[in-house]
Amino acid sequence: MSTKRISEHDVAAMTTFEAASYWFVKHDAGGMTAQDRLEFDRWLASSDNHRKIYEQTTAMWTDVEDAADGSELRALRVAALASDPAPSVWLRATAIAAGLVAGIVAIAALTWHLSGRARLDEISTSPSAGNQYVTAHNQRSTVTLADGTLVSMNLDTSFKTAFSSTQRLIYLTKGQVFFEVAKNPARPFIVIAGDRRIQALGTKFDVKLDPTRLEVVLVEGRVSVDKNEPSLMARVTGRSARVELKPNQKLVANDNEAASITSTNALHATSWREGWIVFEDETVARAIAELNRYSDQPIVATDETVRQMRLSGVFRIGQPERFSAVIQELLPLEVRRGAQGEILLMPKAN
Repeated sequence: MSTKRISEHDVAAMTTFEAASYWFVKHDAGGMTAQDRLEFDRWLASSDNHRKIYEQTTAMWTDVEDAADGSELRALRVAALASDPAPSVWLRATAIAAGLVAGIVAIAALTWHLSGRARLDEISTSPSAGNQYVTAHNQRSTVTLADGTLVSMNLDTSFKTAFSSTQRLIYLTKGQVFFEVAKNPARPFIVIAGDRRIQALGTKFDVKLDPTRLEVVLVEGRVSVDKNEPSLMARVTGRSARVELKPNQKLVANDNEAASITSTNALHATSWREGWIVFEDETVARAIAELNRYSDQPIVATDETVRQMRLSGVFRIGQPERFSAVIQELLPLEVRRGAQGEILLMPKAN
C-alpha cells in the first residue's frame, strides 16, 4: 500500500512533530522513492530540532513495538498508511497532533499519546499498601472490609485491597469471592481480576478466577466489565470490551477469547456460600473439576465420553461419595474405586 503524495510545501506547513511523524511512517512503509529521500534529507538537515524530534518519534514507536502484539502493529500501519482513513479512527489517533494533512501520522501520534497514558495507568492501577486476605485449600471465610463491604471467600482464594480517598481497588489473584458492596458513589469499587476490570455501584456479585478463565455473576445492582489494559488497537479505534451485566447474567472470559454473557440463576451460581453446588446442563468434566476443589478424595472420569456427558442437579459440597451414588442414577455410567482411593467414573457396561 502506498501513501498519499505530499509536497515539500505541505510538509513545511506541518508542525515539527507532525513532519517527523510523516517521515517516520514513510520510512516504516518501506516505499521511499529517490525524491522522498532527497526531501527527507533536506528536512532533517534544515534544523537540529528536526533531527531531535525525529529521533524521539522513532524511539517512542520502538517502545510501543516492544509491548504490543505484532498483528496490532500491522493493523495500525494499515490504518496509518490508508489514503482515506476512517474519521473515528483518525480523530482519536491524531488527538495529540491535531490537524495533520492526511492519515499518515497516526502511528507516531499514537505513541506520543500512549507513552503518557501508560504511566498514568501504572500509577492508578498498581497495588498500594493495603490488606491481604487469603484462604487455604480447605477453608472458606467471610471478612468485612474497611469501607463496610462484606466479602465471602471460597477455598484457595487470595486478594488484596488498595483503598484511597477516590477509589476502592481489589486485586483478586486467584479463587472465588462474593461481594456485597457498601454504597459510596464518590469512591468507585473496582475489582482487578486477570486482564479484566470490574466496576460496581452498590451491588452484589460473584467473581471466580481460574488460571485461564474468569466468571462474573451479578446477583443484584449493576456492574461493568472491561479490559484492565486495553489493547493498542482498541485505544486507536476507540473500541472497548466494556459490557454491563444485568441481574441473573453471567460473563465468562477465557484466555484469548472474547467474553460471552448468558442468563443464569444467580442464587444457584452463588450457592457455594451455603455449602451447595448447583449444576445446570454442565459437562461432567467441569462438574467434577468443581467438586474436586472441596474434597481430598478426587473424582476422575476415565473416558472422554463420560467427560462430555451433561449433568444437572444440586450437590452438597465435600461429599464425593454421595455425588458418585447420585450420578449413577442420572447418567449411563458406573462408579468404581481406584487404587489410590479415587472415585472412577466410567461408561456403563452393556
